[in-house]
Amino acid sequence: MSKPSTFARIRELNRRQQTAFNAMLLERMLPNYNLYAELTEQGDPSVLRTALDVIWQQVYDSKTKVNLELRQEKVEAEIPEETDSDSIGLYAAIDAGMALVTTLSIMQTPPQELGKEQTYVSLMSQGTIERLLIMNGEAEHSKEALEHPHMQWEIACQNEFLDSIEKIQNFDSQIVRTLKEQALEEGISNLGIEIS
Repeated sequence: MSKPSTFARIRELNRRQQTAFNAMLLERMLPNYNLYAELTEQGDPSVLRTALDVIWQQVYDSKTKVNLELRQEKVEAEIPEETDSDSIGLYAAIDAGMALVTTLSIMQTPPQELGKEQTYVSLMSQGTIERLLIMNGEAEHSKEALEHPHMQWEIACQNEFLDSIEKIQNFDSQIVRTLKEQALEEGISNLGIEIS
């Protein structure tokens, strides 16, 4: 019997598992933002890094009071403006920032009020790759992009993350450290940019 789809699996996660899964994806998206900020001298990667660190902390220590709304506003201020540019770097930076904002927003929303938002970070990570493939001429449309080895690698990574997270009921700092290491073990972002 085959496993359910990635999105069906994401919807079955509890709140902490969902947050941890998104944080793993964000670890692979944030380097795209960092490179864009470095090359254009726009944006402050430390604001996004701090917000992601807070997200990880909330996975295992939700008793620590953090103003997630304020963190979200700070991240929003660092997201580049969309322009007429056809730079994949710009869109990858926007996607990373929006995925972080989405995760912070989900963390503030009562679980019973969540709908499709639960899968948005997964979709954004895949969407960044789809845009890269289409802009580079490696795919002409979404269906072709879905079948591309780069997209298949992304989907496989997401399912590996889900395999790990679905087994965890109680998170602690050591488990979070292990999940971060798993997210970064290949040493590259979701776009294939080397993580320094």
